[in-house]
Amino acid sequence: MSRVALYQKYRSSDFDEVVGQEYVVRSIRNAIREGKVGHAYLFCGPRGTGKTTMARLLAKSVNCENPAEAPCGHCLNCEAAAEGTHPDIIEINAANETHVEDIRDLIDRARLAPMVGHHKIYIVDEVHQLSSSAASALLKTLEEPPSHVIFILATTDPQKLLPTIVSRCQRFDFSKVDREKIKNHLLNISDKEGFRLEPAAAEKIAELADGGMRDALSILEQTVSYAQGSITEEDINQIYGLSSTSQKIDLLKKIQSGDLASVIEMIRSCEQRGINLERMNSELIDILRDTVLYKTTAKASLLRVLSEDQAVTAGEGSTVKSLLKMIDALMKALDTYKISQSQASCFEIACMNMMTLQETEPEYVPPVRTVQPAVKQEPVKAVVEVKTEEPKPVLADEQSYSGAEDDTAAPQPEIPAPAAAPAEPDEHELSVDEVLNLLLQSDKQSKIEDQAKLSPLINSMQMNRYLNNLRSCTVAASGKNTILFTSSMPAIVNRINDAVYNRELYEYLRDFIHIDKMPFAAEEQLYSEAVKEFISRRKTGTLPEVRQITKYSEKTEQQEDVKPDPEQQLIQLFGSDLVQIIDEGGK
Repeated sequence: MSRVALYQKYRSSDFDEVVGQEYVVRSIRNAIREGKVGHAYLFCGPRGTGKTTMARLLAKSVNCENPAEAPCGHCLNCEAAAEGTHPDIIEINAANETHVEDIRDLIDRARLAPMVGHHKIYIVDEVHQLSSSAASALLKTLEEPPSHVIFILATTDPQKLLPTIVSRCQRFDFSKVDREKIKNHLLNISDKEGFRLEPAAAEKIAELADGGMRDALSILEQTVSYAQGSITEEDINQIYGLSSTSQKIDLLKKIQSGDLASVIEMIRSCEQRGINLERMNSELIDILRDTVLYKTTAKASLLRVLSEDQAVTAGEGSTVKSLLKMIDALMKALDTYKISQSQASCFEIACMNMMTLQETEPEYVPPVRTVQPAVKQEPVKAVVEVKTEEPKPVLADEQSYSGAEDDTAAPQPEIPAPAAAPAEPDEHELSVDEVLNLLLQSDKQSKIEDQAKLSPLINSMQMNRYLNNLRSCTVAASGKNTILFTSSMPAIVNRINDAVYNRELYEYLRDFIHIDKMPFAAEEQLYSEAVKEFISRRKTGTLPEVRQITKYSEKTEQQEDVKPDPEQQLIQLFGSDLVQIIDEGGK
């Protein structure tokens, strides 16, 4: 007697056993309990995600003799449904019965009353493969269905269905089953079946199944026969021609270091071991994707195939930009495997292309403002010529002092440009009053507009030190001249409020995002306190007057409008004790 396959043996017999698809289970369960089952359902989703299983559970439940606990599993209807012998549950594979005559026969039989149960249920699998005439005939029945008939349509390709059929059904979209849930389910099955399955091997099977529980169980069954009682990750790699994650990371490190000879040796070793290099190409893309995400966000929860330690190792020595270019090179290589006779040659060329991408353009860095260091000067006497309407000749006894006609006189030192005004002291933390002042000059529309400008860049893969910091922030308030960010990270807040960085961030927002506003940052807790203060004082009418904030660009314009006084510049440069102002009369 043939052995029952694992995917058949462990098919869910009630809603509690369904793995994943929580929203589908809950919706259908509630409809059954409340007696609100529809006349037509459409189950869509990838293969092996439970569409047919859910259809059978629904069919079993609507005919169950104990509605409060449907499906109960022990009434006559439930037992007949579980054995596949219930006369009122009819399953049709549209891939085989595609002609209009098949559907017309179905429609004729649907008019007959149920033989045993309360409803007659038709489960039509792969419904998108019906011919156009058959689909039109089915549509007519869905428009005016008999009260005792329920249609459950299942498909992996809903786009091929007539929109009029879709609109007459309650549609449920089945998603790929989470890898962690597949892994745990496989481990539970291994315990029940009495064989050992390493967690790493279960994780590898879940990765290969790509969200399909049926595929995962089929892979498990194949590996049980190969491993004979104890399944390891190496067994999975041997059966399916895979390399381990550590080997793939090692290959990436050799590519990043430019060690071409070692890379070629690794590729040829993989080829000899029967490893599928096209699949390895795809797996490298997944590894690089995880690496980019971790380098950008530092969140291990976003990783799909790597552990946190592996993500750190894979990203060492490379910039995000070079990693993204490597992904692009591997994506382009995927198209070449279909037309090439040698996987190894395609993969070798892809690796060589990745080696050329390690030199990347520098990220945006604003111009650095430098102030010339002060040079110690000897005491200097400067002459300021006072112009009159009629210039007078220089007196003889003045010539030696002024050096105007004395070849032997010491050369005058070149006067450097005036030193920059001292910077204002850094205010790295805002006070509640300062945040309150920013709230007073903010409005809702400005906040909406600034969020709309920032969101596309923050959600993109573009990298620079400003966007990286802003990804940890939220636009809390915005007005005509100011924008306030909040963050839970004090380091980010202090960086934004730092005098030098704040000026650079202002110019980046103005020049690249077109937000010409002074940026400020506050910790989330401080911001909450300021909001409470704002609400309280607004109720009592004790809000302070707004202290307008001047943008950097406006400060510069104001400074340019003021013409410098030459005498004051000299005094500021050398000090009043070293400068003697002499008019042409020697006074």
